[in-house]
Amino acid sequence: MAVRLKKAGPGTIVPWASIGTFGDDAVIVRGPDAVGEPDAAIASLTGKDHEVVGKRMLTAAGNELGTVADVDFDPGSGAIVALLGEAGDVAGIGLVGVGSYAVVVDAR
Repeated sequence: MAVRLKKAGPGTIVPWASIGTFGDDAVIVRGPDAVGEPDAAIASLTGKDHEVVGKRMLTAAGNELGTVADVDFDPGSGAIVALLGEAGDVAGIGLVGVGSYAVVVDAR
């Protein structure tokens, strides 16, 4: 698991093990070498197809739930706690998949 940075100096990926703490406006990393380029496994997940924020949120049945505004995650494990949407929040356990134009959720 890793965090992708939108803007960075020497690289764009911080491996989860290199993250110290999350603040309201910053991520504190364990050292200057923590930020780097993604390995092959992570690189395949860093494209726009895998971004969640800003995508349509659809139920597995195809019902529109608005757009994903943000993602709430557990800073200790990186697990998604909730997808925060325009029409309400969906528990992270309900995330079914992320496609090129939409995030699909099981919103029971």
